[in-house]
Order: sequence, then structure tokens, then C-alpha cells
Amino acid sequence: MLVKALLLKQLYIRRLIGENYCENIDINLKKDAIFKSSNLDDVIKNCHLCDLSKASKEKILGLSGGVNSIVFVTLKPILPFSASEIMIKNIAKNVFNEDSYSSFSMIKCNTNVNITDKYMYICKEYLKSQIDALNPRIIILFGEIVARHILQTEEKLENLRGRILESKNLLNKQKDFIVTYAINDLLKNPSLKPLAFDDFKIAKEFLK
Repeated sequence: MLVKALLLKQLYIRRLIGENYCENIDINLKKDAIFKSSNLDDVIKNCHLCDLSKASKEKILGLSGGVNSIVFVTLKPILPFSASEIMIKNIAKNVFNEDSYSSFSMIKCNTNVNITDKYMYICKEYLKSQIDALNPRIIILFGEIVARHILQTEEKLENLRGRILESKNLLNKQKDFIVTYAINDLLKNPSLKPLAFDDFKIAKEFLK
């Protein structure tokens, strides 16, 4: 039912951006031109709701560590064996003492195209479905842009850091978040790592 609701919502989004459909849509039709499967992973892989899909050769689904895992959320996909993946793995293991964790991105397409609010709005629906299935203990947001879209806030990064944030804006039910610097900023500027570590310590203490 969750994936079916997501399919209907994506059809509605297509209508908002100018595409027309007849009123009676059978999303179970095998000839559906938008999605080939009712499986969420396949829905994401076959998404063509925006121009990013044309610029990207692949979509990165992310890593699911199972129910009640810690969830890390970045703006762009984390590629296998990348410096970003290694950093998140080290944070999970060395800070939170967790070998199992979940890591998802707001944007699913692996592309260097400039990310606009329209792309974020469409992709966020997939992220919501991924996270809702896990019921995470805490969600760690990397960067001001991610925080702005998920928490629906205009506050600056420095005003969001350093505390646990409670919000219903992502899943329509209260979840706990911590905001820190974007993963690319941490990789480019090592001086930010001690500050991010302070954010992670707050999250770790919260989980005790």
C-alpha cells in the first residue's frame, strides 16, 4: 500500500508539472509507462519525473541497515568506495559503535547537474518512503540544504547544529534529528570535523 500511494502521488506531481492524464488511472496495468514494478526500489530506478534522469546513467538507492537503525541523509548519492562512504562508515562505527546503519540521499540520480528545489521536492517523496519503513532512532542530516527541505525551516546551519531537533515535517509523525555540516564540506575542510564530532556526540548521548 505504501508504494501504491507513492505511485499515485508521483502521478499527481506529473500533473502539477504540466502532464495530463485521464481521471481513471489503473496503476496495476502492466503497460504503465512510468513505473514497471510496485517495488519501491524499482519505482526509484524507473523514475523519469524530472530532467535529472536524462543526465544520469544510474540511480543510487542508498544503504538500508534495517529497522531502528541510525539514518544518515546526504544531498547527493554516496557512491560505493567513495571518500563519502568511508567517512560515514567510520562515523557509524567509531562514534556510534554501529556496524549496521542506513544511508540515503535526497537526490537519487548520480549527476553533477545543479540541484534545484523542484528536484528536491520530487525526490523527497522517495526518501520519505525509505525512512518510514525503518523507524530510525535518529536521523542525521548533512548540510543546510538537506535540513531546509526535510525540516521545512529557513534557519541557518549554525542555528540548527548542536541540539536534538524534533519534527513531524518529514513523516507526519515525530522524529528526532541532528544537523551537521554537508559531507563534501567535511571532506574539503578538515577543520570542520571536530565541530561535526560534537554534533555526533550529542546524538550518541541522546541514544543512550
